[in-house]
Amino acid sequence: MSASYSEMKVRTHVVGIERLDRYLWRVSVDGRRLLTFCSEARARNAGRLEARRLDFIEHEKLRHPGAPPRP
Repeated sequence: MSASYSEMKVRTHVVGIERLDRYLWRVSVDGRRLLTFCSEARARNAGRLEARRLDFIEHEKLRHPGAPPRP
C-alpha cells in the first residue's frame, strides 16, 4: 500500500494528513509532526484543533503584549 498525503488550510496554518498504514494516520501542522491516529476523521479533527490553538495563542499575544506566556 502506498502512503497517501493530503493538506488542508486552517486559517493561517497548513494541516497535513499522511496515511501510513490501513489504520494509521499521521498529523502535522505547519510541517511539525503532531500525533498519529487510527482513523482519518480523528486525525483531521486533531489537526484543525491544533491549528486553532496556535491561532488563539498568537491572538492572545497581540491582545496582551506585556503579559507572561501561558503554560
